[in-house]
Amino acid sequence: MNLKKTMLPLLILLTAIPAMLEAETLTIAAGAGYKRPLVDIAALYEKKTGNHIDAIFGNMQQIFSQTETSGKVSIIFGEKNFLQRSALSFSSFHPIGKGTLVLAWRKGLNLKRLEEIQEKQIRRLGTADPKKAIYGHATTEYLEKSGLFEAVSYKLLTLSTVPQVSAYLVSGEIDAGFVNITDAIGIQEKTGGMLQVPRNLYSPIDIQAAVIKEYEHKKTVKDFLRFLKERESIAILKRYGI
Repeated sequence: MNLKKTMLPLLILLTAIPAMLEAETLTIAAGAGYKRPLVDIAALYEKKTGNHIDAIFGNMQQIFSQTETSGKVSIIFGEKNFLQRSALSFSSFHPIGKGTLVLAWRKGLNLKRLEEIQEKQIRRLGTADPKKAIYGHATTEYLEKSGLFEAVSYKLLTLSTVPQVSAYLVSGEIDAGFVNITDAIGIQEKTGGMLQVPRNLYSPIDIQAAVIKEYEHKKTVKDFLRFLKERESIAILKRYGI
């Protein structure tokens, strides 16, 4: 028996054990509309630190419920007012950026103005649930303030999350839909285009990273919050319009 060959795998394992013991898991949660940039940031963070991130995405009501029942979520990403209206207790809020509502449409259409959602070419118009998703709420605000709500209400298809609106758009099940710019950028090669909704026609969307109370002193939480402010993370957020 070659002792060197036998000992080599054992030595490799023993060398790896300290790193394995040091690695920690951080659980974050976010509105589904922020999934794309956060997945990219999480992958970069894991690569640089060796720590693992478990990420939960859904509409905000689902996020609040899972956070409350699991007891594992350390940080939630979402709109600050939406977060503050929940029953959860937060120790601190950290600005991430501003959210932007856009109208996107399927391939085959070429819209020039938002008002064209009233026309016959738009038969089905998607929106996220205004009670559960901040961009659904922003859509309702826009339609009411612009005076378009009555004209298009019969066309509206309410879905649970922004990514569901995007999926229906890509598949052609709806002709146009209101989503956040982050998701619209993620699917832009599969759609016909997008138009930004004027910011004065819906409440400001202040995206924040909110730390769940009692998690503020965890090293992984502090490290991740610092990482969000690093140049690479900021570049990812900007790439997705945040």
